[in-house]
Amino acid sequence: MIVLVPVSMFNVNFSVARGRPYSRLEQRVLEEIAARAGVAPHQGATLTSLCDTFRVHERLMVEAVVTLVGAGWVAVTSGREAAFVLTDEGQQACVSGKEPASVIVAPAAPCTLVFDKTTGQLARRGEAPTVPKEQARPDLNPSTAVRIVRTALDESQIQKLLPRASGEWIRSIGRPRLVNSDRYLPVRVNLADRSIMGLPRGWHQALAGEILTTAQTKKDELEDNLDVQATLQVSVAKVTTSAQPLMPATAPGDRPTPLSIPGRRAPATALGTGAASQARVSFPWLEDAELLENGSVTPPDRSIEAALFSEAFGEEAHQLLITKALATAAHHVLIASPLVNMESLSKLSEVIQGAVSRGVRVDVLYGDTEEGTVPKDVVDLLNRIGYHAAERLGRSLLKPAKERTGSGASLLAFDGKDGALEAVIGNYAWIGSPGSEPGRSVHMGGTEFMAQVARAAAGLWAWSGDSDSADRWRRVADRCQDATAVSAARGDRLRDQVLAELVVDDEHARDAQSLEAGELRAGGTYQHNTGIAAGIRGISVRIRRSEGPDLP
Repeated sequence: MIVLVPVSMFNVNFSVARGRPYSRLEQRVLEEIAARAGVAPHQGATLTSLCDTFRVHERLMVEAVVTLVGAGWVAVTSGREAAFVLTDEGQQACVSGKEPASVIVAPAAPCTLVFDKTTGQLARRGEAPTVPKEQARPDLNPSTAVRIVRTALDESQIQKLLPRASGEWIRSIGRPRLVNSDRYLPVRVNLADRSIMGLPRGWHQALAGEILTTAQTKKDELEDNLDVQATLQVSVAKVTTSAQPLMPATAPGDRPTPLSIPGRRAPATALGTGAASQARVSFPWLEDAELLENGSVTPPDRSIEAALFSEAFGEEAHQLLITKALATAAHHVLIASPLVNMESLSKLSEVIQGAVSRGVRVDVLYGDTEEGTVPKDVVDLLNRIGYHAAERLGRSLLKPAKERTGSGASLLAFDGKDGALEAVIGNYAWIGSPGSEPGRSVHMGGTEFMAQVARAAAGLWAWSGDSDSADRWRRVADRCQDATAVSAARGDRLRDQVLAELVVDDEHARDAQSLEAGELRAGGTYQHNTGIAAGIRGISVRIRRSEGPDLP
């Protein structure tokens, strides 16, 4: 039996980057330009003087200088001969010894993604062969229900699916564009062995039950129709047999109807089953046995390297974490809580005010408000805290969400004194009432993992309707990706390294409920059954050791 899964299609433009850290020559050139500025502040170093100093070919020196200029660390002055001087960023780099990536950014070929409107799963177009409505024939083939309608996608899910070559990383992701919302993914179902053929990898966990139920319902309907047919045919046969001696002879030229011929089966279409027409609908690729292997029940492993610093349990441990984050953050703190109430938020007012007074940008988002709290009260309180901390600058530094995100995400993201971004992910209500169970979270780091977390933060801001704040966290994600390139080229290894996958929103539908051996999970979600937020909203993380002993 063929079952249809209704889908939409989105087109995504994105760019990729590849790069490396500065070479030893580029570092020495930067130091030489700084030294020349100390001797002759208004003259600077020239291409000739640099070549003489390092005794290298001019082509190599040009490459080194162009790299430094492109990074914004060196500027070119006008004059009889072009001279090179340090920018403010270049001076800071000399003092700190910082090594940014020399990066080449290029647009990638657009990617088309298929979105399942029943459970919200995503796959590349090549993994999910879809057909238009007229070819799918939903009037003949049963289809799963449409429960989730999206006109926009969360880029934290998209980034895992975008193709890239070895050594490249996603540099930026454009807004996904809905290109078609009326297509279907046909799958073949065998109810005898409960197998499903034609689903993309990783969709089985979320969709198998729905598809099998749809197929069984259709089978039962067909069997009921066959029973009705059989009953009707027996009744007609009895009437025909008993009335036959009394029937007048057929007049010449008259043709008997099918029901007037004893033993003649009525066409299926006459009884409304449509079975004859259904047999003519064909999807040849579903006959390929290889699809059964490609449509593995096991989802692809999308884990990446991350650092697991610690676990937090209970109220006291979480309060220590958020207090430390606000007290030590250098530039950013994001607090995303599943719930908010005025009492819990007020308890944090002093440490939030202290962070803002140091020039730290603090973002506050919440999935829903508790009884007696409305979004306007939250915004007014945080605006007052911001004003007391930094007067007029407070409004730009302390950013409360004006609308609920509808997400069960519990996320604390912040950068330490060394500038590295960290996150605490779990089920704790940072600015809400404690739940019946003690909160449980994991404290994590790692630039590649944090790039995904930053894009998830951008997604939360997009749901709250603040596109400017979403864009700011996208830029944070870009900087994390650049730092990943530097670390990879240098061969750096994370301390406390684990393999982790960030699970966002509807991706939770494909997650098995039980823990696998040696796996740790933390996070929180809300299930929405109606409205624009229908589906699963939240953030979780799945963690396992990359080597060594399993996690407890």
